Amino acid sequence: MVKNNISANIYKAPPGPRGLPIIGCFLQMASNPLQFLTNAAREYGDVVHLGAIGPQQLYLIAHPDCVKHVLQENPQNYTKGENFQEMKLVIGEGLVISEGDSWRRQRRLMQPSFHRQQIAAMVNDMTATIAQMLERWHQMERGATLDAYDEMLLLTQKMLLKTTLSIDTSSDTTELIQAWNTIYKFLSDRLWAVFKPPISFPTPKNRQFLQAINTLRTTANRIIQERQQGNDAPNDILSMLMSSRDESGEGLSDQQLHDQIVGLFSAGFETSGAVLSWIWYLLSKYPSVERQLQKELSTVLDGRTPTFEDLPNLKYTKMIVQEAMRLYPGAWVYARNNLKDDVIGGYHIPAGSMLLLSPFVTHRLPAFWDNPEGFDPERFSPEQSANRPRYAYFPFGGGSRQCLGDIFALTEIQLVVAMVSQQFRLNLVPEYPVERAPLLTLQTRHGILMTLEPRVDLGQMNQQNTQKALITH
Repeated sequence: MVKNNISANIYKAPPGPRGLPIIGCFLQMASNPLQFLTNAAREYGDVVHLGAIGPQQLYLIAHPDCVKHVLQENPQNYTKGENFQEMKLVIGEGLVISEGDSWRRQRRLMQPSFHRQQIAAMVNDMTATIAQMLERWHQMERGATLDAYDEMLLLTQKMLLKTTLSIDTSSDTTELIQAWNTIYKFLSDRLWAVFKPPISFPTPKNRQFLQAINTLRTTANRIIQERQQGNDAPNDILSMLMSSRDESGEGLSDQQLHDQIVGLFSAGFETSGAVLSWIWYLLSKYPSVERQLQKELSTVLDGRTPTFEDLPNLKYTKMIVQEAMRLYPGAWVYARNNLKDDVIGGYHIPAGSMLLLSPFVTHRLPAFWDNPEGFDPERFSPEQSANRPRYAYFPFGGGSRQCLGDIFALTEIQLVVAMVSQQFRLNLVPEYPVERAPLLTLQTRHGILMTLEPRVDLGQMNQQNTQKALITH
């Protein structure tokens, strides 16, 4: 594939829907982004021109080979650019935002914290946090109703706080969590807003947003200072980041530590929480998949708490997670700006354009997925996955900027699915409207209301665990 510095006269422009002057297809897209982009890819093909928003041309990149070109073959030509300016107010110049040499140095320093053996050491904290939630659920009345999205978001928040900062999951983290929820709602509301007043303008929402950022910053700085002044070094991500050094022997500065911690908290639980809520929705809708899951859990775990070593044997559990992330990827779209002219899929893409790469769209292309709207975990068996193009499936992005926390996320999600399914079945409330909401992450507009059906009561479960322990010893 020819890359950049190519005359626009040689290559044609991509096809696409007719948009309006100045705003292109923005209004059509904003009304129903998921359906609009999916239809655009199926009607117009691999690369779709979505018109111009002001001076900037907008394109949808759908075909796996074209996605590969942007993320892996020519990544030096693409930046996150102005799309992340508002996010910079929250996470500064951390790994998620930074570019060039700064990004490469931070990536090298952070990489060891997310090696498989480091994540394995966090599993006990993860399973203990999940167990606390399950114990609370057992105290509820049989058939109690809960919002699966709210529950999973709170769980992943607590797991991240514990593994990143060693914050006790039984402590009051309300202020910290509310601060991020305020930030998330503010940025989500602005995502599809036609008019966006400058954040410096003192509207009530702007003031709440800036105050929430201050809460995150203050908390992160306090924890870092306490860790630097103390003698304890708990086995968490912050300790690993503080001890990490590059080739010259230098580590992350205090500001970089702050930005990484706030960035991890900002990016590390929303996607996992959203994916988990969709998993419970799907298992409720597909009882045959749920039965197969139960069979595997019974065979591999026999009622005990899963360990990191068990995860490779929970093959069907992982396939459920992968298939859920195909249908409902937490990060449903990525935006990139190209620095120079490029050629993608035989089409000329002028410099300074904005490109949308959507896992949600590519994961539904009929050319690569039979019955794309169906829930079939067997798609991810080794046999069915063997000949699938690499970027037909990219829930964690790809290339050099693939999500650093992908193993962490898959580990925690797999553990939650296993432990919750051992003790409960979650049933969707009949006729409850589940509507997709493509905000910063792919969540639901009205939550996912479900009823709890215990598989075993808490007293019986504790008695069984005691008997197993006695037999083991």
